Amino acid sequence: MNKDILNKVIFNHQEIFENKEFGLERDCLKEMLPITKNPIAVVITGHRRVGKSVFLQQIAKTYFPKDHYYLDFSDPALKNISEKDYESIYELFLKNFGKKNAFFFDEIQGMPEWNKFVNNLRERGHKCFISGSNAELLSSEISTFLTGRHIDRSIFPFSFKEFLKYKQIDYSVFSTSNTAKILNLFDIYLENGGFPEIVVYNQLDLLKEIYNDIITKDVVVRWNIKDVSEIKDLYYYLLSNATQEYTYISLKSKTNIKDVKTIKKYVDYITKTYMLFEVKQFSYSLQKQRKKLKKIYAIDNGLLSNVGYIFSIGKTRYLENLVFIELKRREKEVYFYRSLKNQECDFLVVENKKVVDAIQVCYTVNDENKEREVNGLLSALREHKLKKGTIITYNTKKRETHDGLVVDYIPAYEWLL
Repeated sequence: MNKDILNKVIFNHQEIFENKEFGLERDCLKEMLPITKNPIAVVITGHRRVGKSVFLQQIAKTYFPKDHYYLDFSDPALKNISEKDYESIYELFLKNFGKKNAFFFDEIQGMPEWNKFVNNLRERGHKCFISGSNAELLSSEISTFLTGRHIDRSIFPFSFKEFLKYKQIDYSVFSTSNTAKILNLFDIYLENGGFPEIVVYNQLDLLKEIYNDIITKDVVVRWNIKDVSEIKDLYYYLLSNATQEYTYISLKSKTNIKDVKTIKKYVDYITKTYMLFEVKQFSYSLQKQRKKLKKIYAIDNGLLSNVGYIFSIGKTRYLENLVFIELKRREKEVYFYRSLKNQECDFLVVENKKVVDAIQVCYTVNDENKEREVNGLLSALREHKLKKGTIITYNTKKRETHDGLVVDYIPAYEWLL
């Protein structure tokens, strides 16, 4: 690659990175402190447009002020980079900006032999931070690509805490007036979600653009899919039926795809983009777990209400999806529960192969649904020898005891905060 062009790109990227607004400080920024002191490579993964580039900048300016380099490999000017250009990149950074400790790279995963470049920088004593949208390249394959130790960190759309911070609401105060403000904003967050661009600009049409980018760039192009309509139909069906149970065989009857292996493969592709998450029915037997029912959840509620066709569903499904994403944000291992008598509990949280928490989600608990919701939770508590469980609601707060088992009703906004 022409060295003059490369030099110009490096200057431009560094200048843009330095002058970019800091943005809303992400809650997970403080968690990065111990990681920054370790020589391991750090991989920042996540859905497209959740703010990975901004988060890289926040890490750089917080922990490596005036001691970092930056390069965005998604720039079309860098599309012809070859392995031999990496040394030139290193030399130009040193020549133009002097020796610095940390390298920050956006979307490097599409470059040839990028892993060798990163490993070489680490061997020279540099700290490397990498971002990318594709889970396959920057998660499951990274163990092969990056020798030595590394750590992954996933970024999600704004949490409810971050959403309130952007709206300049003090969520630590639960006075009557402030709680009313929080609930009003929760209604908006529940439906529109937390993609940064949507929160900042309130342009809901951007969600369809995000959806199309994922399907086209991260699924169809990456896996060279010939029949685009098949995978679009499957994704649309899954998104429109988020929080609902399914099997791969049942998807065969609901879509135009007649091969179960193809369905399984396509679901795998879609979940690798972080847009959808597949949750399994809990079983202590991995073999049985693979054969059991599954549920699907979306990365953000905005996609449910603005891309999927679920306008007529109850708000409980929106709330259930929201709770699931928060559990993922908290890095919890999550399953759903169904007893032999078909009693259901929305979420089981597992730590070290042991169920440690059971959570039921119901927007409004009333005379019609209370017995079903409570009995499902109690069944999960008894089977897994837990003394207490939670029902997350819109705005009910109380405690009940059933045969010695405690059921806490918690408003969603309180649980999220």
